Amino acid sequence: MKKCLFKRWPNSISFCMKYLLLLFCISLNALTVAAQDTIRVTYSEEPDTLIVRQKFIDRYDNVFMTRVPTQNLVKAGYNSSDVRGIGIALGYEYKILPQLSIEASFFMKTNNTGDVIYSNTFAKEWTQNWWVGMKARWYYNMGKRIEKGLNANNFSGAYVAASVDRRVGNVDFFSPINSNRHTIGIATGFQSRVFNRGHVDFSLGAYYLDQSPKSYIPHYYQSSRDPRNKNFILSTQMTVGIAFGDWAQKVPTEACEVLLCDEEIQNQWKLRFPEASLGLGQRSLRLGIAREAKFGKSPFSIDISSNAEFYDTELARIKGFSIKTALQGRYYLLQPIQIRRGKSGNNLSGFYTALEIANYMAKRNTSASYPLFNARYWGASFSAGFQQRLFRNIFIDSAISVNEFSSAVPYDYGVNYRRVTARLALGFTF
Repeated sequence: MKKCLFKRWPNSISFCMKYLLLLFCISLNALTVAAQDTIRVTYSEEPDTLIVRQKFIDRYDNVFMTRVPTQNLVKAGYNSSDVRGIGIALGYEYKILPQLSIEASFFMKTNNTGDVIYSNTFAKEWTQNWWVGMKARWYYNMGKRIEKGLNANNFSGAYVAASVDRRVGNVDFFSPINSNRHTIGIATGFQSRVFNRGHVDFSLGAYYLDQSPKSYIPHYYQSSRDPRNKNFILSTQMTVGIAFGDWAQKVPTEACEVLLCDEEIQNQWKLRFPEASLGLGQRSLRLGIAREAKFGKSPFSIDISSNAEFYDTELARIKGFSIKTALQGRYYLLQPIQIRRGKSGNNLSGFYTALEIANYMAKRNTSASYPLFNARYWGASFSAGFQQRLFRNIFIDSAISVNEFSSAVPYDYGVNYRRVTARLALGFTF
């Protein structure tokens, strides 16, 4: 019997070893599964910064045409500054070198105060308001940008400039907009095309407004306080309009990313680009803010705005302020059709008609041209306009309006109950 057991002992040991090995493998597998159940595995993608940067450069190029070579540029637009006044400008710019250009311009100064162009400008004393100008621009970053492949030889970029303007018509010392003959200045700014036909130019400069010869000035102004000695002024200047040149037209491939065609925008704040001047004998400030909101998915919106202007001009002997608070109802004409065609979203961009009721508060001191004016009055207007967002934080809003007032209101071209005006606002939105 013992012999039999000893003979089976090796087989028993072998069987036990196989059994223990099987149990070990099962336990190890269970631990692995448990580990997989308790450890979270996550996946992430890191964006290719080079691709993101290239997309931004391409989109920037599609908007401002920075890589489209241009040697000749004809531009016309709305001009607004305390130096050139409010008006219309026409210019031709030619590139001599990649960094250097010269410009000849012809512009009309309609008024110094306010933020609109009056139709009366073209019917009364308009021949005295024409100016001619020359300007040289140095695009100081153009050479380096061309070397890096970021720019072609064109007119889009930052610059410094020297300019001189001269009045074509006669000088009227008592006029608030015709009281100087020459303007000489230096400025720094940024100019660019926008798509194929747009043009913008912003600058900040120091200017000297040269008064007419002393014989033109009445004797009672020829004193130690002669306003000709206080004509140095630091002023902003803005020009927005259209442009033509020797470039091949380019269809922007990402226009809707810039214009936000499909985006749903129910409301927005609009902060107008401020215009200001500061000088020894002249100071002014124009600014405005508005809030616009849509009525659900309809093409109607309500726009509540407030615009203010403060001015003190010793040369023209005018000092005062005006504040306008308005409630405007808008109807975006083509928006329902554009939405059905998939070309627009329910937003606040496009052509519109508007009805507005506004309250005005204005005060102006007595001058040789105007009596004292200190009043609060109401106005109503009908407008046809166009508003558009660019990128996400820029807006442009232009309109032609017929205005009616509750009382006779003085302005640069006389006193009237009705005005036909054109305006353009550019600023920031959020």
